[in-house]
Amino acid sequence: LCMVRPSSARYLESQGLSTSRISRLLRPLRTKCIALTAAHPTTYAKPAAYGSRTSSVESPPLDVLPPPDASQTDHRSVAILRAALYGVQACFREIVIKTQPSEVSRAGQRVPRLADLCSTIVGENIEVEDASRAEDSGQLAEMENLYEFIPVQYRRSALLAHSLDITLRCPHHFTLLSILLDVCLQYDLEHESRLLLERLLQAAVSPIADVNSPLRLCHPAHSNYLVDLSLKWNGAGLPPAIFTGILTTVLVRAARPELWSCKALTRFARGLYNQDFRSFMDMTSQLVGSLPDVRMDEPHDTLIHKRRTFGVEESSLTVQLDKWLNYSSSFPPSEDLPSIFEFLEQCRQSGIHRNTADPLAATVACWATHHLSLAAPVDDTHASIYRLLKDISPTVTTYNHLIEKSFGIKHTTPLKLQEIRGILQAYACCLRAKGLLLLEASLWACALRFAETSKDLLGPCGSRETIAQYREELMDLVDDAERRCFGRGPLESGPCHALPLGWKWEKSLGCWVERDLPPTKRAKLHHEPRSDMRVHPRPTYTEDKTGHGCPESTFELSFTSLISSALSHRTKLHGPSPSKRMLHPTFTYHRGPARTLLLPTHSKDTIPASEDALDLFAYTENF
Repeated sequence: LCMVRPSSARYLESQGLSTSRISRLLRPLRTKCIALTAAHPTTYAKPAAYGSRTSSVESPPLDVLPPPDASQTDHRSVAILRAALYGVQACFREIVIKTQPSEVSRAGQRVPRLADLCSTIVGENIEVEDASRAEDSGQLAEMENLYEFIPVQYRRSALLAHSLDITLRCPHHFTLLSILLDVCLQYDLEHESRLLLERLLQAAVSPIADVNSPLRLCHPAHSNYLVDLSLKWNGAGLPPAIFTGILTTVLVRAARPELWSCKALTRFARGLYNQDFRSFMDMTSQLVGSLPDVRMDEPHDTLIHKRRTFGVEESSLTVQLDKWLNYSSSFPPSEDLPSIFEFLEQCRQSGIHRNTADPLAATVACWATHHLSLAAPVDDTHASIYRLLKDISPTVTTYNHLIEKSFGIKHTTPLKLQEIRGILQAYACCLRAKGLLLLEASLWACALRFAETSKDLLGPCGSRETIAQYREELMDLVDDAERRCFGRGPLESGPCHALPLGWKWEKSLGCWVERDLPPTKRAKLHHEPRSDMRVHPRPTYTEDKTGHGCPESTFELSFTSLISSALSHRTKLHGPSPSKRMLHPTFTYHRGPARTLLLPTHSKDTIPASEDALDLFAYTENF
């Protein structure tokens, strides 16, 4: 081979890696791997119930076997297995030490060179796939002679990759993977550490025995396993983003719903949220992007209900993401905005914000609303967040988390009412300026609901009189927001969410009703034997001479119907219900033996019944 002569220090350092010396280093490693294969058990005992008396006999599934010691009295098979495991580790450590470069050449070598990467790939593919052929002496000599074609200064990378490949061809015992990772972290072998970390996490999320057995990571004894493993990884100086990326990939591939709610993952996510928020957002962004794969890979057959678990309820990934994002009672600091914007963009692309039945959609709406005012108006991120919010169909609970964080009940120093008023006004003004009027109305409706139902406002936020006054103010704000959404008057900003029909305020009913409703078609019920309203002998009404516009009913209506009629007269709900002629406009109801009148739920002829502002959004979802 024709090549450029390297520097003298590196050249002299690599002169010891001749093909004959490489053969001498690999020979004991192969011998120890053969011994480990013979000592590794081929069958697994049935796992015991960890709530039974025999659970103390078995060790947890992710425990690492200690090194062999003469003072320990183990079963003979366990002692042989431990000796074989640590024998393989000793041979691999010897190869790493004897090929270790000097400290001078190791400095600043975090990013590998292209030639080192190429030699690593060559080393990973030197070993033959057939294990029976690999034991042949002629085949071994042929494989080791391939090092003659590798430049001397790059043989170390090829030898490390080759030796690790030989080791990983052994049975993947959890102890072996763990102790090999310790060696690679100790000697700063980043590529080998990545490979071993992925294999180790794959073993951690695998079943103990068969496919229906519990997962190793879900065992109660391993609730801190991921936290401890990440501390070990970060302590070696390796990037935390690599750890979270590998962990996320392994979790998505596992396709087991009980993983998302296990204690080990929950504690790791909570610690990551508090200590390394940027890595936490990178992890959540990757999980949101993997939602289609998770839903596709999750088994939907009946076998999933037969799987044994350690008291862990199966939970969807979106439910857990919603819990993780709401760990704190406040939003993260502004220095983490790039990772948050990336997360929101990933949510927009995945379409998770459109599913109003998913709790994660409401959390995404809260985060997007909070950070809309923080993004620069001319930035692409601002436009992306606006497009996300524009696609959201708000409900009465959309902004619950945002309101709770704004009121700051859980803060160490609760906010004053004046500060809370300013925060909510800033959110509302930002939404109104963008023409997101339905979201603004939902914001004020959620704030009013929180102010009326929360028991923690008195004291931290103000006196009883101050809070009562603010509730009245919120009622006016809700009315104004509704009028901007459903009225036909001039708007203060751009176009709002498109609505198929106009709305107007009906003073006699005290709620919003549709404009220009089509004529009622209830008269057709006279000719139908049955209908959706359960046709039966009907009471009739005559025109009201007193001037009241609301009918006075004496037969039993449902509670919702009584509220929507806005009656001020006393109504008898129980007892006999004979037909009675009253002085009101003539229209007909059919009633049957049931106690309540069942009205159609999706009829366009029905005027929306709304005693307060919170029912308003329930009717807009049907359009």
